[in-house]
Amino acid sequence: MRAFAEGYYQNLISMYKYLGVQFHPQRFFYSFEEAAAKQASSGRSRECYFIYSSNNHRFLPIRPEGMSVFSWFIEIVYVTVCYFWWSLCCFWLPPMDATGSHLCESLDEYIKRIMLPRHFVSFYLLPLLSSVATCSHDALLQFPAIDLTEYKRKSAGGNHYRVSSLNQVQNTLGSGLEARFSTIVTKVEVLENGKLKVFWNKSDDITNEEIFDQVVLAVAPDIAGSLFQPLGKSMAQIPTTMVKSIVQGDGTKHAVNDATESGLAPKSARAAQTIHFRTSASLAQTESIHVYVSGAVVTTCPFTDISSEQNVLKSAKFLRALRTPHSRRVVNDIFGENPTSSLLDEKQSSWRNGDDNIWLVGGWCWDGMVLLEGCVVSAMRVASALDVDIPWRNL
Repeated sequence: MRAFAEGYYQNLISMYKYLGVQFHPQRFFYSFEEAAAKQASSGRSRECYFIYSSNNHRFLPIRPEGMSVFSWFIEIVYVTVCYFWWSLCCFWLPPMDATGSHLCESLDEYIKRIMLPRHFVSFYLLPLLSSVATCSHDALLQFPAIDLTEYKRKSAGGNHYRVSSLNQVQNTLGSGLEARFSTIVTKVEVLENGKLKVFWNKSDDITNEEIFDQVVLAVAPDIAGSLFQPLGKSMAQIPTTMVKSIVQGDGTKHAVNDATESGLAPKSARAAQTIHFRTSASLAQTESIHVYVSGAVVTTCPFTDISSEQNVLKSAKFLRALRTPHSRRVVNDIFGENPTSSLLDEKQSSWRNGDDNIWLVGGWCWDGMVLLEGCVVSAMRVASALDVDIPWRNL
């Protein structure tokens, strides 16, 4: 987890405060870089065209090495004007929302309607937002525009925070729970008496089963559809993508030192962390490279597979739910968040969250970006339905 923004993550922050999870403000330098097609497929070569500090903790952007003062000034003016127009539209010219007969406006449709310059979209807006959503530019353009404008509206001007220890988060949330590792759930079946039978396999490939009163599925939508048959058709309408993240460590302290010497991270702000947004126009994709002060480097959505390099400490893949105007309607139908009934999809499922005593939770189980806040909100929804007290709600 990199960071969470004040304003957008209200429930996550309230939960952390109640649980005593320590977190602190975190400053960032964002380095926007362009990668040519051959560079994207072969190496780390890059051309930096803009460097920006979070919350303007450094008033003027840093001039990239090799860029003339005049070009730097023109770029600052261009980015300022475009970003001001984007921000103004987010607050005062909202996207068209869904109606009973029409889906909501996609991000692609919205930026065309507000006439946001395509260069700014391709090399500033999409690299930043696709890093948050961990997906390609093309996938992000199909997101409901309201997802991105609401993220901007709620997080504007707020601090970024980072937990002091992920181990503390894991130990606190997992305290008192029985965890069964190396266990793969394969099916959930509703019995005639209303009970639920859960089937799973362990490493010995022997099928086990157990009866439960309630089942909570905290998995990606396509996995939920494969586990519980009535969800199959609905979940098939929610797109997903496989995201790869790689941690490198050996020799990466040089990356921090080089950044300081080049002016990317001035000595007065050594605590600030750097995130490189490397964008390939030909691939319509941005890989983000997060450089920690400790020297560790985390690359998310890399252009090429670098997991076999010698300095790799860990690599991981995970399924990420994507958003489209259509999938938004499907999700909102399941969770009862559609203000109007759907007239577009005659094949929509009549199943609603909680039917058959089965519940769905996760970052995709709410009307918003697929982020940690959605995990907390969807879990709070289930807790309320089961008459479980949520002590941080009134903090």
